Amino acid sequence: MRPLRPLLLCLLAPLALQACAAPMVAQQAAPDQAGSAALPSARHVALPVGGRTLDLSVFDAVGEPAAAIFLSHGAGSSPERLAPLIGALQEAGFVVLAPRHGDSLTIPEAEREDIRAAFISRTADLNAVSAYAAELHPGLALAGVGHSYGSLIALMGGGALDPMFGARVPAMKAVVMFSSPGPIPGLTGTPGAYDTVAVPTLTITGPQDVAQPFAGDPQVQVAQFEALPEGDHTLLLVEGSDHSFVYGEEDGYDEAIALVTRFLLAKVAGDAEAAKRFDEARSSERIEIRRR
Repeated sequence: MRPLRPLLLCLLAPLALQACAAPMVAQQAAPDQAGSAALPSARHVALPVGGRTLDLSVFDAVGEPAAAIFLSHGAGSSPERLAPLIGALQEAGFVVLAPRHGDSLTIPEAEREDIRAAFISRTADLNAVSAYAAELHPGLALAGVGHSYGSLIALMGGGALDPMFGARVPAMKAVVMFSSPGPIPGLTGTPGAYDTVAVPTLTITGPQDVAQPFAGDPQVQVAQFEALPEGDHTLLLVEGSDHSFVYGEEDGYDEAIALVTRFLLAKVAGDAEAAKRFDEARSSERIEIRRR
């Protein structure tokens, strides 16, 4: 990753974080209620990142690993909240590397990062975890998966905002975004912000999927999908889903996750059968599929 432009980053970071932080902080359970009992087995790695130590959870694939996943949680959230998604990815053959970003509510308040610092550190986490994945599994392809604020970080790994921040991860072959904050004024809302996205993407959203203040209309995520450069991009519109859909408690989740795993196996692991099944998938009563 090229060095970040510190002044520009500090000026723009608050916009990004305000766009996707508030709802997820409100919905995040307290640390002792985060559901860790349901979390798949993980190895915790104390990963040095820019003079601090990042708590990285590594979830091994079931069987021979097909690819590695950088998984970025939403603002104030944690890997524990993404247990259903992590388990599904493991079962599909993915090694999942899930950092506990500095804004997580599971971190003591005295140690927790504020909004601006979290944007800077999350971008550094992306770089450090991607490098660690390459060391852990040399030659294994990498994908980025994120929820809300984490979707922004994952998409930056896929090339978004690259002229501004230089955060693209060349090893990243595809990006999956649950409840992306959409175009953010002054940041991803800037003309050309998505022009450098260089990988296939899959966006999952729904009619109740809002994130105040900038993503108060679910259509902003559709707008982001339509703003992506010509290429291999898919949008899943899940009937009735909201900003918490990724947590696995809403109707249509299993159907959507089946499409997510096929997408990742096809685009990242080169699985021909998964590619065929994903390409042949059509809209159902629950999920509308759009491609461009």
